[in-house]
Amino acid sequence: MGFSERQENACLKGPVISSQIPQEGGLEDVIVNRGLRRTASVQEDWLAWLPEEKDRLFDGTVNELDRSYGILSVTLDDAFNLCQQGKLAPAREQARMFADLFDRLAGRLRGVLRSLYEHSHEFGTFPNTAPLRPGFFRSERGQQVARANNLLAVVRFRARTRFFRKLGALEEIVAGLQREARETAREIAEGVAVSWRKQWTRLEVLDYDLNTSLRETTIVLKSFFCVLPTEELSAFRQRMVSLSPKPFAGQNRRSAQVIAKIEPACRKAAPHAAPERPALPQNPRRGREHPTVLDHNK
Repeated sequence: MGFSERQENACLKGPVISSQIPQEGGLEDVIVNRGLRRTASVQEDWLAWLPEEKDRLFDGTVNELDRSYGILSVTLDDAFNLCQQGKLAPAREQARMFADLFDRLAGRLRGVLRSLYEHSHEFGTFPNTAPLRPGFFRSERGQQVARANNLLAVVRFRARTRFFRKLGALEEIVAGLQREARETAREIAEGVAVSWRKQWTRLEVLDYDLNTSLRETTIVLKSFFCVLPTEELSAFRQRMVSLSPKPFAGQNRRSAQVIAKIEPACRKAAPHAAPERPALPQNPRRGREHPTVLDHNK
């Protein structure tokens, strides 16, 4: 599948961001971040002020992603509660719901990552980039990809190369989580899981790593807006719209009803973000911390 092919729904088969970094040199290096003052670190980017139009697009994008994750997390919590109460049939329905919501959020994340990749490849706009940290992931594949990305950080690549490699690593992780979440949830919903406890625990791990990927994407996006020239903002907005996943043709009506029921509660309970780091949903299920810009500056 070519990278420029547009995403019709959230169920892409695999990563589409090319792992082959475009050759350096030439026009792209000449125009990179033209006329813009670059900060020294990702942390400074996070604290930096954005013009109103950029800030509106950034906040709108992040709020939509956070809202989707809040709904996903509540759905999984409800499923765990049903299991503890011995209500297995409703729990299976929650597993189906979880898979749909996971696809929805993963598709949105991959759309943002592809928008960053395509715009940077076309215009030569590259932000500060911090490598992934394997300790922030719980799945074996997530840790493996993050470890490779972290090791490559010791090589003195240019900003464009570090940026493309991180986008590719994040997209690979999210695509893998998406596939595994569908398969695991299907096994639970159809009653073919060998070990229910193990499968439900696996869904929690996948949910955790998707949240980590969301936080990493948020940090990358803020750094990107810090160096995005104002004249490129309209093109980037249009690209994000075109790469947003389209609704499934046969989207489950029950899913839409549950989303409408849960979403107001998620908005009411959502914590406010501290000024120096992304907002992280508070959930007693999760024992590890997620990435913050302070971690990236260590």
